[in-house]
Amino acid sequence: MLRRQLLVLFLFVLFTANLAQKYVPNDRNDNGENDDEDAIQPVNRVQPPSNNDLKPTPSNNDNLQPAPVQIAPRRSIDSSRRSSSSPTPLATSKECESDVQKYCGKGNKQLISNLKVLQCVDDLDNAVNLINKDCQHLIYQFKYNMTHDPRFDDAAVRQCSKDIKLFDECEAFVGKRGSGRLVSCLYDHLTNITEPSCRYFINQMQAVVFNDWRLTEYFSDACSADISKLECGRLDDENESIPHEQGAVVSCLSQKYGQLTTTCRKEIFRLAEMQSDDYHLDRALYYACREDRERLCSQVSSGNGRVYRCLYEQKFNSMMTQACRREVHRRQSLVVANVKFDAPLIRACNSEMIQHKCQVDAVEGDQRSSLVKLLLCLEDTLKKGHHIQDECRREMLVHRRMLMSDYALSPEIVSECKTEMIQHCPSLFQQGVSGSIGQRGGKMIHCLLGAARKEKSFSIRCLTVINALVRAVDPGNDIRADPLLETACRPVIDTLCPRMKAGNSNVVLCLLDNLKNARMTEECEDRLMEVAYFMARDWRLTPRLMRTCQTNLKTLCQLPDDWSMNKELNDVQVGMYLGCLYQHRQNLDRECQGELKRIMHIRTQAIGLMPEIEDNCLTDLATCKNPEVKGEEFKCLQKKYNKLEEKCKAAVRNYTQMTMSDPTLDFLLMKACEPMIQTFCANIEGGNENDLIRCLIKHKNEQKMDFRCKAGIDHHQITSMKDEAFLSQQFRAKCSIEVNEHCVGKKTKAGVIQCLADLMLRDVLKKQNAIRESCRDELRFELLQRSESIDFDPSLAKACRNDIRRFCADRTPGNAQILDCLKENHNKVSAPCFARLRKREKLDVILPENDYSLMSKCATVIQKYCSNENKQNVLSCLRHNINQDAMPNVCRRILYHRLMVLNS
Repeated sequence: MLRRQLLVLFLFVLFTANLAQKYVPNDRNDNGENDDEDAIQPVNRVQPPSNNDLKPTPSNNDNLQPAPVQIAPRRSIDSSRRSSSSPTPLATSKECESDVQKYCGKGNKQLISNLKVLQCVDDLDNAVNLINKDCQHLIYQFKYNMTHDPRFDDAAVRQCSKDIKLFDECEAFVGKRGSGRLVSCLYDHLTNITEPSCRYFINQMQAVVFNDWRLTEYFSDACSADISKLECGRLDDENESIPHEQGAVVSCLSQKYGQLTTTCRKEIFRLAEMQSDDYHLDRALYYACREDRERLCSQVSSGNGRVYRCLYEQKFNSMMTQACRREVHRRQSLVVANVKFDAPLIRACNSEMIQHKCQVDAVEGDQRSSLVKLLLCLEDTLKKGHHIQDECRREMLVHRRMLMSDYALSPEIVSECKTEMIQHCPSLFQQGVSGSIGQRGGKMIHCLLGAARKEKSFSIRCLTVINALVRAVDPGNDIRADPLLETACRPVIDTLCPRMKAGNSNVVLCLLDNLKNARMTEECEDRLMEVAYFMARDWRLTPRLMRTCQTNLKTLCQLPDDWSMNKELNDVQVGMYLGCLYQHRQNLDRECQGELKRIMHIRTQAIGLMPEIEDNCLTDLATCKNPEVKGEEFKCLQKKYNKLEEKCKAAVRNYTQMTMSDPTLDFLLMKACEPMIQTFCANIEGGNENDLIRCLIKHKNEQKMDFRCKAGIDHHQITSMKDEAFLSQQFRAKCSIEVNEHCVGKKTKAGVIQCLADLMLRDVLKKQNAIRESCRDELRFELLQRSESIDFDPSLAKACRNDIRRFCADRTPGNAQILDCLKENHNKVSAPCFARLRKREKLDVILPENDYSLMSKCATVIQKYCSNENKQNVLSCLRHNINQDAMPNVCRRILYHRLMVLNS
């Protein structure tokens, strides 16, 4: 393989040397001996490498560099052709001998070949001032004549015969030998060339010929007016350019591509495409970054865009010079504007682009850049389950990191978000696109992400372009696409997610799972939440959910086929689809059900991950901000439930309903109670409210119960009483008839429970059965937990508020302490309090199994003497055993009070 490549290079050298000998004037006849490398050789068919690796070797690229020279008038070239005599090597020519010996000889007396001369001059710093003008002219003449030699076109015909027939516009140039247009046309179709020998030939020609913008077809005519207008150098009537640094004209024009005429822009973009494989061919960048390349990318070989990639990655390294950073930015801007200029990316993803019809050209009314459109199209392909080759994925990652690192590469952000950058990121904002390291590296973009989350004044136009960028970069899918996020979270990843493979949302979801872990750093959490804000609002940014639930979304929620690329799909609609999945959770595929539950668990960890709450509760959330109690904003909203604005109340109601039906979605409760669940409820299935939450309620006053868990259970119970919507699904199923017949219009769960309790009391007194037994079982649990704390009976608590302050100030609500205190003072309490308390006392003696104080404080006696009794007869059984020594005094005291009520 290597031998074949070396042979090809050798033949190529001979071919170019042959042309040089033919066209270089011989003003010195005293040197009859030529270097063997300059000998005239027949042009043979170039044989490409045998495999698909058609990339030029580093040595190829390094040996084929042009010299910075002046443009010669056309008449000079033609006259030179006519007057040329026997060939003379550049190294021994009158025009170049002294300069070649001075800068290229290095004490070596052996004759230097033409290509070695080109390489030497190419590598000189400030060659335009070091090499005399006559020599520069001669070198240019050599290159020009080479490109216009008929054999140049003949070689192209031999190497590319099959491909020429595929391209009509190229076939038209076959008969125009010496014009150079055939090779130029073939290069325009390089990505579609099928013959390996042709592709290899064109790449080799590019390295010698097309790296000088003055040798490229149509460039001078297409851009002369732009060069003059934009002051990028000038061309006078003699078609001569004033001396300038090689590549400066192209660099200047490409920086101002938005102001170029259509014809010139086309030529600039074409040049950029030619340069995309090898950074040597971008002369301005090559000269600006040579030392930076040695310092930062010395281990990277040139070719196939590898040095570009390394320089992109090192763009914000403090060791990179400002001049190099400026040229790297210019190069990146061209790629963003027209992704076709990045040949390695297009080559790697060409089959996917064709198969999935990825449109990257400008479309009227679409402000998205060419690169963003390509990334969105390829991401859409991935999300729909199609395969993308690894090489294409790697190229996508390079460009996603590039976009996320520098806001100035996205013209839409620069134009649409200027106000937001000034208002919310003033320390990072600076006019223009040059900027400093402190402004870039992703800091400005993350500042805008944070402001979009927190600031009401954030404009819709800016939010739209930021959202488009996040969708294109998709850091939620692969954290490596966001350098700032990856750097901020690297210590956390190494600690909490060390074995997570990048991609498929693995790392980001792991970090979100550990959002409240003690090892989560504040910097990582802040950067993570800035990205998660957009992920939570667009489930299209969670590829694992999309892959597992796509079928269910289409069948159950009528998801349109263009869901991924649909720009009209707003946050509300996106949230509706996720809500639809949750409503149909019992009918989902098992894999989708598991992934949905995981996403829902993550969302409940922070208010920023619950857009339905955050977006509708901005005013109410302002009263819940407490830096010392971070992460409990939703709990605060639940506490203020009755005072919330209506749209906020509706959003909180919907979310609370979910946590009531599945307590495992209550992140704070689960975090506080996880050890207690293992202690008391290890065998309970977590997804059933009537198992897990009832188990926790049953044991919440145990000595081993953690106080944080008990507080979480109390909050769950108190919240549940605030709205009839918080009745469990099981309660609704078993008591729907009773509620619909007797309790219509009750707006709170506490009101429904009290309504049914009154009905149960009438049933007992009148010996009726208005409440079915299945409903009685549900009601008994609700009444039992209600009797444990006065906080679970808001109407009684409100009626007795002053009496509690007067008689029970030293008691706490739980464990029935305040209720027992009020009952002990029932003859002293106010009339409103007495009326409601009396009703509760009657219920306690008629249905003693619902009396928490009696059942808990007399539990040992009930177990010993009354275990075989019907629960309604517990009070009677205890009365018969009131004088037993085993009866605790606290039980006896409660029993006396209940008997007094019974006999009154």
